[in-house]
Parts: sequence; C-alpha cells; structure tokens
Amino acid sequence: MVLHEFGHAMGLIHEHQNPVAGIHWNREAVIRELSGPPNKWSVQEIEFNVLTPASPSDVTATAMDKDSIMMYPIPKTWTTDGFSAGFNSNLSDADQKFIRRQYT
Repeated sequence: MVLHEFGHAMGLIHEHQNPVAGIHWNREAVIRELSGPPNKWSVQEIEFNVLTPASPSDVTATAMDKDSIMMYPIPKTWTTDGFSAGFNSNLSDADQKFIRRQYT
C-alpha cells in the first residue's frame, strides 16, 4: 500500500478511474457490495470513488494497466464482461515508464 500512496503523492489516479480504461461496470453489483460493510458507502460515494472515470482533460491517460500499483482489486462480479483485477503490490513496467516520463 505504501507504493500505491506514493503514486498518489506523485499525481497518479486510481487506474480503474482511467478515462480510457473502458471498464464495463455492473453498477448494481458494485453498489450492492460497497454500500454494505465494511465500506457502507452511499451511492454518491460509490459513483465518485469507483464508477466515474476521471475527465480526460484532467489527466495524462495511457492504456489501462491491469497490473498497475494504482489498480484496486476488481472482482469479476463487478463487471459485465468478466474483467477482473487482483491486488497489485509492485510497480508495473507501465507504472515505471509513466513515472519516469513524467519526472525526467
């Protein structure tokens, strides 16, 4: 989690909010699961934190990186096309390239 938080400090957003990610959310499943324990988020919080992508004008978007340190785990039940992502604990190659490009 430390690398993830450093990613935020360097200006990276959550990968699932990447405007070119193209994740096909199962909105009802996401809301059902995140509105219950332990999150207990409102629909508005779920929309903001998960379902709404960042504006392309606000970020430097790249192709979605399923292995990014900024990608949260996404179970298959949260998508309509079977997309899923696991817990990533290391910087991906794409993370390293992007950070290097931004800070050199």
